[in-house]
Amino acid sequence: MASVLAVLPIGAGGLILRLARQDIKGDLMFGLAGLIGLGAVGTLLGMLFLIPGAVALWSVILVAVVSGICTAVWFKGLPKQPVPKNPRPLYDISMIFACCAILLGLISLIGVITPSTSLDWDSIAYHLAVPKLWIQQGHASSISYIHHSNFPGAVDSWFTVGELIGGQTAAKTFTWWFTVYGAIAISGFIRDRFNATAAWLCTIAFASIPMVMWESGTAYIDVANGLFAGFGFVFAAQYIEKREKADLILAAVLLSFAAGSKYTGLQAIFIASLVVLLLINKADKLGAVKMGGLAAVLSSFWYIKNWILVGNPVYPFFFGVFGGKNWDKFNGDIYADEQKTFGYHGIANLGQSLFGLVTSPGRFTNPQPAIGNGFAFVSLGFAVVAGAVIGIVRGLTSKFDKSLALMILLQLVAWFALSQQSRYILTLVVPMLYFVAIALEWKPMSKLVMGAVTLQVIASIWVSTNGSSMFAERLPVLIGAFTRDEFLGGFKREDGSLDKGHVDTYALSKAINADPNITKVALFDEVFGYYLDKPYFWAGPGHTTELDYANITTADAFVSNLKKLNISHAYVTNKYLKLDPEAEKRFDEAMGLQSDATIGVATPYPADIRTKAMLDERDKWRVLFAEAVAAKKITLVTAFSKTRFLFKIE
Repeated sequence: MASVLAVLPIGAGGLILRLARQDIKGDLMFGLAGLIGLGAVGTLLGMLFLIPGAVALWSVILVAVVSGICTAVWFKGLPKQPVPKNPRPLYDISMIFACCAILLGLISLIGVITPSTSLDWDSIAYHLAVPKLWIQQGHASSISYIHHSNFPGAVDSWFTVGELIGGQTAAKTFTWWFTVYGAIAISGFIRDRFNATAAWLCTIAFASIPMVMWESGTAYIDVANGLFAGFGFVFAAQYIEKREKADLILAAVLLSFAAGSKYTGLQAIFIASLVVLLLINKADKLGAVKMGGLAAVLSSFWYIKNWILVGNPVYPFFFGVFGGKNWDKFNGDIYADEQKTFGYHGIANLGQSLFGLVTSPGRFTNPQPAIGNGFAFVSLGFAVVAGAVIGIVRGLTSKFDKSLALMILLQLVAWFALSQQSRYILTLVVPMLYFVAIALEWKPMSKLVMGAVTLQVIASIWVSTNGSSMFAERLPVLIGAFTRDEFLGGFKREDGSLDKGHVDTYALSKAINADPNITKVALFDEVFGYYLDKPYFWAGPGHTTELDYANITTADAFVSNLKKLNISHAYVTNKYLKLDPEAEKRFDEAMGLQSDATIGVATPYPADIRTKAMLDERDKWRVLFAEAVAAKKITLVTAFSKTRFLFKIE
């Protein structure tokens, strides 16, 4: 069903393409039609879901019917293609390329059809969790403690559809289809400008980017966002080259979906408009304003919505400028501090940041990026980076080349200055693949680049199927060796040892769901609420100001604020304190937590340590929580492990 719904919007995208220009044909037409259709219908769904009661199946049916009608109209207007007199033989080299692309897609599909784990951090923290909350309340809204619920949702809307019709597998199916449409569009784009061999190789280079292979099996939005921005850059550069209105419109539409799926899309609009302003003929300078203005207008729904609901169009960012509901400067500082942990900083490290996306991907993603412990499968792919560099070195011979190269440079500098998360650089993949194709055309380097693409495919398959990869992790549940509950929550082996499972909170979520005494649970130092069916609240600092950490100083005030939010229980984890054993020991002693997981006599925090902790909300909450436990205002219910506890608010 999800795949049917992912295919139906192709007609809406096709009609938009037809209105903009008539000469896009073949793979580029179908790929762009799919991407634009999903973006347009996703935006429509976002509007519809704000209506009370609209996050329901009737909305999906309505949109499916409208999409189906658009597709029928579009297909009816397509010119008939003649049947080739000499079809390609089965042993054509292109069939080998096609099989390779299918294999890469199937590896990604494993992530779609198996349950999401902590490897899909953002998926189960909010991309899937927020739609589940919206379904429970019947409409989309700002979730006060999950600021991500305010992010632009042209892609995320489809996750809500997926949750409605079939849960997380259906939701992740839409991500996979974005990648498929992107691969088709890339093939058509490169084929139109170069040749079939370059098209296949660039398509495979895209599909074998480890980050793309991983994200295509998750509920992340970065591949889709990167495709919107990347093709927006392409048509902006084409507008500079040809000065045709149709290219301006298509660039604006695509860039609007980039801004309609992620705030960083605003950056893409600005960069594309700036390059048009700088490089286009003087007589057409106004085109830069028209393109940027149209993109801004088309994406404005998400920003107007935020302004109305939370008082900040780009909530929670730029708090000092716009303010915002349930947010403050300290929360913003926490967010900014986290962004600084990614990558390499200082202008002298610009080159290291670019090539580090290949050589040290662990520096650009969670967990623990500052020490390089991030997941290795978020690499950008060495063939894409190296091929693009070779292509640019080959020479910028046209306005199109120069425009696209300048957009790459400016986007790279912005990424380097703002946040070096590897996922955010996917916006450059489509423009970089154009230069990979140039490198493939350069005879002295063509075989080297072809070899690099081949090695990238082999390396990506290896990275994606070994160690901590999604394939290696999910294979047991895929083939039925583990049940879903065993895979996620763990089980006891025959020898009595314990397999912990792949989602730390899954087993305890089931226990909480089954407990009739729990009405609402506060999560401290935990954001995985997706597998909970009970109401929950991210209670740690940095998510919302509703617990008033900035002003409370006593355990009584802390407990009172929890009760005001109708919180009956609290889940606390010490897993992050494991990095600081002394801090963990002090917290346990201040609660009176004994080695047998019971509460005994508490040892208060030393005065100097308490005073220091009260100055930082990230430490303050633990002091107040421990003092509330020691005063028996919060009582221990269950110790799920040595680091995971369920408490009752008395």
